[in-house]
Amino acid sequence: MMLSGFLLFQVQPMMARYILPWFGGSATTWTVCLLFFQVSLLLGYFYAYVFTKPLRPKVQIIIHLVFIVLSLFALPITPTEGLKPPDADAPTLRILALLAVCVGLPYLVLSTTTPLVQNWLASAGSVAPSRLFALSNFGSMLGLITYPVAVDLYLPTDSQTVWWSIAYVAYAGLIVLFGLLLLLKMQPGVVSVTTTPSSRSESLAGESTGYFWLWFAASALASASLLATTNYITSYVATNPFLWILPLSLYLLSFVITFARPSFYRPTLFGLLYAGALALNFFNTTDYGIDNALGVIAINLICFGLCCMVCQGELAQRQPLPQGLTFFYLTLAAGGAAGGVFVSLIAPVIFPDYWELPIGLIGVGLLHLILHSPNSKSQWIVGWANAATAGAVIASVAFTIYAEFVDVDELIARDRNFYGALKVEEFDAEKPNHRYALMQAGENQGEQLIDPKRRHILSCDFGPTSGVGLAVDWLQRQQPEGVRIGVIGLGVGMLLTYGRPQDAFRYYELNPSVTDFARNYFHFMEDTKSVAQVVHGDGRLSLEREFKLQGARQFDMLHIDAFLGNAPPAHLMTKEAFEIYFKHLRVGGILAVTSHVDYYDSSSLLRGMAEQFGAKIVWIPTLETSSCRDNIGFALISRDNSLFDSEPLKRRASAWPDGRTNRIVWTDQSSSLMSLIIWTK
Repeated sequence: MMLSGFLLFQVQPMMARYILPWFGGSATTWTVCLLFFQVSLLLGYFYAYVFTKPLRPKVQIIIHLVFIVLSLFALPITPTEGLKPPDADAPTLRILALLAVCVGLPYLVLSTTTPLVQNWLASAGSVAPSRLFALSNFGSMLGLITYPVAVDLYLPTDSQTVWWSIAYVAYAGLIVLFGLLLLLKMQPGVVSVTTTPSSRSESLAGESTGYFWLWFAASALASASLLATTNYITSYVATNPFLWILPLSLYLLSFVITFARPSFYRPTLFGLLYAGALALNFFNTTDYGIDNALGVIAINLICFGLCCMVCQGELAQRQPLPQGLTFFYLTLAAGGAAGGVFVSLIAPVIFPDYWELPIGLIGVGLLHLILHSPNSKSQWIVGWANAATAGAVIASVAFTIYAEFVDVDELIARDRNFYGALKVEEFDAEKPNHRYALMQAGENQGEQLIDPKRRHILSCDFGPTSGVGLAVDWLQRQQPEGVRIGVIGLGVGMLLTYGRPQDAFRYYELNPSVTDFARNYFHFMEDTKSVAQVVHGDGRLSLEREFKLQGARQFDMLHIDAFLGNAPPAHLMTKEAFEIYFKHLRVGGILAVTSHVDYYDSSSLLRGMAEQFGAKIVWIPTLETSSCRDNIGFALISRDNSLFDSEPLKRRASAWPDGRTNRIVWTDQSSSLMSLIIWTK
């Protein structure tokens, strides 16, 4: 059971990490993967529940062992190149189909382990305690924790899937051995606990049925809160497997604690702790809260961890006897899948922003209030605890409404899809710098002044003294007949301001909503004198397809500007990606990479990539003025030394942010964000 739990949860970040580059590095890739695994777990538990009803244990074991042997033919689970999406359409359905093909059958087998093993042990005459469920979740937690700090850090992605497949074969061998031993143990005279229930079991049936909706609701709220919290913190900082795993580890840890020792959960104490964390969490979404990514993540994780303790604690104290466990686990899986469907499929359609997060967390507070009413023995303390919880729930609702609808700059438009939530906001309406900005996950993706006479003036991030501004100016002076510029990441199209009639721009944009907003609320694409094209789809995959079908684009400059906030998108920063970039650049062309140094520093990676391709590199930071965003700069990479001899570039070139000379080279098989974290911040 430990091994099955380990494999069940290590394959989740492993497969999401593997296919993340194929879907543009979107944080939603992880939540869709979680949805698939939750639904697969539900199918596994449903199989175990239905399977144990009409068949005797011996027949169950024999049939299941055959099923396990058949699952071995699905190995290895490594996705093939033929499964890469050809475009950006229907990413959710494509992810679900891809996972079903690659890992569906082995995962289904693994998910049956907990209910079947406990049921078979009970049938053999022993009592299967809930500590076995805690042990399984402990194995799951080990699988999660070891992935970012060991597996992903030291093993190439192809090797990860191969070693997992080998471990699955070991699991299959163990479960076959276990089944054979049970068959030997089950003598004809042994009475099956499941076929001849005791009077206590019969009396529990009605009680268990009454708990059905509680089991379902607690599981659904915990699952929805898990996915919503993960979505929020990964969009706030980075699509990083380490941040995927932190909430899921807390989720599993709560199962380990509460099911190993149900008495550890004290409803009144944990209700009070959760009430305080809930109110603090949503107070922090207002302008009065802390504005620090690590602090925001910490508060969210504390609140979510206590949310899990409340949900799993209530479940552990209301679990049935062994013969009712298969239905219990089936109900938990159904609730988990329902929460996953709500967050991954329904919420992006009905909510323009991540409103499922307050709904899930506040819902847990309401559930706790419903379950615990004062009685004659604990009327005073429970009454005060409930009053505190009710106050926290009301305050959380108030803080959420205030943050969403009152404490915001003027909201012009908003939209949400698979790739995230976008907003167009208005700033400084009564000032000379009156402007619109495109915002995603709290990050400015581009802005423009409203005054028609000043809307061609760029923010200093893209201004004439910025790295990309200097590069375009140098190219236009060298090639008065015209330049060809490619850009991965449209934003609002600020670079088009530099365009002349003889120049051509080709943008690669993953999110179609970004293009709609850039056309409808900003004027760079409308005002440009150049020819501007937008290609929808992941930039790297689009460039790969174009090279195969049409050959090199012969760009004079290729600008990589697809960073959402601080973290570099790993699939755009590998050796294989840079090979594609240099194939599309003309001889002596410029590769410009935007870098935002905050919690990650790409300096060593950029230096390593330049050296790998025999090119020179300089770092051009943004000017330090009050109107510029901090820690943003450009790495300019080229094999043409005359670029670096130009006087404007020499004057603006700076020392690297990390103050070092070390180099890192990422590949598609090995690219861990852990290697770029600024640990001393």
